[in-house]
Amino acid sequence: MPAPVIEERDTDYPFSQHISPPLTGEFHTYVRTFHMLPGVAGNHSEGPRMTWHRTSGLGLAALLCMLVVLPAEGEICGDAVCSYRFVVRRARTMTHTRTVQGREQNNQVSITNDGHLELFTTLTLDRNRDDVNGTRVSADDVITADGVQRNVILVNGQFPGPAIEVMEGAQVAVTVVNQLMTDAMTIHWHGLHMRNTPWMDGVPSVTQCPIMPHESFTYRFRAFPAGTFYYHSHMSSQMADGLFGPLIIHNSQTTIPSFPLLLNDWYHEEAETLDIASKENLYHRGAGQFEYDVPSRGYSVDGIEITIRQFVSALINGRGRYKSNKAPLSKFTVEEGQKIRIRLIHAGGDHNFKVSIDQHALRVLASDGHDINPLTVDAIIVSPGERFDFEIDASVSPDLYWIRAETLREGTCVTCSSENITLTPDDIVEDSRAVLVYQGSSSDEDPTSQARQCTPENPCIFLNCPFEGYPEDRQIVCISIANTSAPTSHQDYAAEDDDVEEYFLNFGFHVGSNINGHRFLPPTAPLYQSPRTNMITPCPLESCQQGCNCTHILDLPFNKTIQLVLASYQNSRFANAHHNIHVHGHTFDVVAMGYPSRDRVTGVFKDSNPDVVCSNEQCTAVTWRQGPPSFNVKNAPQKDTVLMPAHGYAVVRFRSDNPGFWFLHCHQSIHLAEGMAMVLNVAADRHPATPSGFPKCGNFSWSEEGYEAAVSGAWPPNQKEPARHETWELVVAVLGSAAGGAAVATGLMMWLQKRRNSNSN
Repeated sequence: MPAPVIEERDTDYPFSQHISPPLTGEFHTYVRTFHMLPGVAGNHSEGPRMTWHRTSGLGLAALLCMLVVLPAEGEICGDAVCSYRFVVRRARTMTHTRTVQGREQNNQVSITNDGHLELFTTLTLDRNRDDVNGTRVSADDVITADGVQRNVILVNGQFPGPAIEVMEGAQVAVTVVNQLMTDAMTIHWHGLHMRNTPWMDGVPSVTQCPIMPHESFTYRFRAFPAGTFYYHSHMSSQMADGLFGPLIIHNSQTTIPSFPLLLNDWYHEEAETLDIASKENLYHRGAGQFEYDVPSRGYSVDGIEITIRQFVSALINGRGRYKSNKAPLSKFTVEEGQKIRIRLIHAGGDHNFKVSIDQHALRVLASDGHDINPLTVDAIIVSPGERFDFEIDASVSPDLYWIRAETLREGTCVTCSSENITLTPDDIVEDSRAVLVYQGSSSDEDPTSQARQCTPENPCIFLNCPFEGYPEDRQIVCISIANTSAPTSHQDYAAEDDDVEEYFLNFGFHVGSNINGHRFLPPTAPLYQSPRTNMITPCPLESCQQGCNCTHILDLPFNKTIQLVLASYQNSRFANAHHNIHVHGHTFDVVAMGYPSRDRVTGVFKDSNPDVVCSNEQCTAVTWRQGPPSFNVKNAPQKDTVLMPAHGYAVVRFRSDNPGFWFLHCHQSIHLAEGMAMVLNVAADRHPATPSGFPKCGNFSWSEEGYEAAVSGAWPPNQKEPARHETWELVVAVLGSAAGGAAVATGLMMWLQKRRNSNSN
């Protein structure tokens, strides 16, 4: 059922009524929003409505005679300026809202054994509530998540948030209204370069002040580059509570049907609780009750821990199942013989997932929004922050087929030491599923399809493995992302060795989650503010070799080829990880990937890749053993997030031609919260100035003398700011010109003169 996305409104008008902006005692600009989002669940009981939103100020005077129509999901905004309004609030999953006798009524929802949704209430003494128990409702009207009730963050009443689809080069304006009541927030536009607008990147305390409750903030940026991206909260681990949505930038009109497939981990505790309870919390150690004990942790086939955070469930487009319940799943309908494009977006924060569709090959077209030469695979391994575009041909027997997203868990570690790692397979399946429905097939039941069997004659092909390969008897071939290629050579500068600036960044667990021994502490205010207000914690070289907590900033020169060697080395063979590293503000070339050696029978790694060695006793710094290996600088794949091997490395290159402060971090939320992050300060002398009126924040303190002066009455009184009339005079001029009515202009001038007189008094 289509549902309106605008939650906050000054006045609502049904379509059948004459539409005009509401009248108030002040002059305002009203922006009309007419925005329907079909196919996304929400607590909506009303039909479509039109809303007017009040704005004001000098910058909006030019809009006095315009109405802005916002695009609907699935429609591409082809305008030069695409405007959106995001109202962000919390709600409860597994609840349903309806209107009874003119009163809004909210009830809890339960799942029957046969998968239907029914209302129930415990408010038996409420005289205004009818007996709703057993009333069936549509899954389209309920945010079910995995069928367990908990808080969720909604954008315009939807989870996941509404899609933004625009043409490349358009100006995108998104006004974010924070209705979270007690939490600050920001939104990061993952993968976009934000060229010339680096303070729109959405990193709290680095590029902007957090948006406080009841405040709004308008992001404005150029839609570049083209491809599949997404937006998400960058405030601590808040993204895990549901604040994310797809962002698609087109460079041409689409020729085949496409849809986003958003994948995310899902927990029954809110993200803040998970962070507070973490045993590796940056500020204090928690009890770790939501983390695995060592004996029960899951391991991937190469003998590497998946994550210490306990798996609960996962969702595809906001739906999944907890254990064996019958919660509704996301369904994607195709016509027989049709070709469709799926935009896979990992919007979660912890687990890597292997994504496949039973009996369907995946023809991969792009990674992180950038085209690659197409290749056909059976499964894609995707880590948090990564995106893959692929096509499928709906050419098999019409039926229902599972879309599977499974973690890389293979079993537990029986022997886990620096000398030996032995895995024992278990029967634990950590996954999420959706359904591919051929048109005309009955979709009331679950599919009975099976994944394709891998054989010596027809082995399975997996893309983006964070290890070199599976055991030989599994008949699985791994393709490294570094072994894919771009259709055309795009960066000739990459081969100029004399122009390359090389930096080694090691992500091994020497002192918890760190980069080169540094655990990131954010500044007290955005780095674009005056150094007097954005207090940072210095990083002393000597102490940081042993491990330190500080504001880690790396200065990069302008317009050089920056080569980052992203390594995951440590003295211990045990307790390493496959990190997924995201660089803000840039697209990089993946020019090399180095894997550790492995046992081809068991698949478990044996020794770290020999190309890189630790350069100090703590291994907080690394370097090449005997010079760098050969690099693929021609037609290298382009990405903004890369999944790197444990006990190995990835080498990426980009041009430092986008001045600004850019965050670099592991996109596993638990690692980021523990300090695995830093800031790249690109071309410090070329940073663009912030817009006029850009919010400021920071610490505050005042002196004992100042306090005594204030309480004694000696403190200088506030100076009344002179009234500013320029805005109103422009309003009068525009209205007079647009309406052609001298009477309107004369009346407003009389009102303005009266306002001036009152101000002067």
